[in-house]
Amino acid sequence: MSLGPFDMLFAFLQTHANGNLHLAGLFVLLLLLASLEFGVQLGKFIARRHTPTDGEKSSVNFATAGVMGLLAFLLGVSLSMASDRYQQRRDSVLAEANAIGTAWLRATVATGADGASMQRLLRDYTETRIAVVRGSPDPAEVDRLNQRTNSLQNELWQLAATVAARSPTPISGLLLSSLNEMIDLSLTNRRNFNSHVPAYVLRLLLTVSIFAVGAVGYGFGLVGSRQPGLSVMLLGVWTLAIVLILDIDRPQSGEVRIDPAPLV
Repeated sequence: MSLGPFDMLFAFLQTHANGNLHLAGLFVLLLLLASLEFGVQLGKFIARRHTPTDGEKSSVNFATAGVMGLLAFLLGVSLSMASDRYQQRRDSVLAEANAIGTAWLRATVATGADGASMQRLLRDYTETRIAVVRGSPDPAEVDRLNQRTNSLQNELWQLAATVAARSPTPISGLLLSSLNEMIDLSLTNRRNFNSHVPAYVLRLLLTVSIFAVGAVGYGFGLVGSRQPGLSVMLLGVWTLAIVLILDIDRPQSGEVRIDPAPLV
């Protein structure tokens, strides 16, 4: 099934947002400028064919205000969804750090070589989790870190199970419980870092932005005034808002990332 023009534009934007947010921002700005210019030229064309009355101008202003209000609502919803996911990632990183710390303290029940091995594995595991949180634009590196996480979890669980079998005490049981919680929270973290604002919301935001800017340009062309300073300022702020949403929604490749300080 072939994609529509807006789907193709959104797919292009998504592709470049993953690699270069500056290029994505430039693409959005140029797209909005083109929409504004199209609206201006259309408004001028209509004005040449028929001189608009004050009532018609007021109707256009009213419709434009309605579209702008809808766009402001969509911007707020999109930013709220991205911010909620950002907060979920922060909370899950803190929870995982606490779980690893608890496992480290309870690992002291394993004495001798087992205890030293468990502490070494937990240290390597924490360093791996720090690298996961910091992220990488390379999907292959992200996969490698996830595989390393799984491997270390298996080693830790097997070692803790050996210790618990040799010394089945309540403390060794707590060690297994803390490791189980640590593993569960790593999966929660992976889910949170792979959770994004739904694509249809961002697609709708881009589509409404194009129509809203075109409506503004149409109003400018109808009255014969481009307002270049106001237009550039409006589109610049508009672009920054959209890029910010895309940035927050890319926790492992954007500029706004989760601080791994709790794990450090």
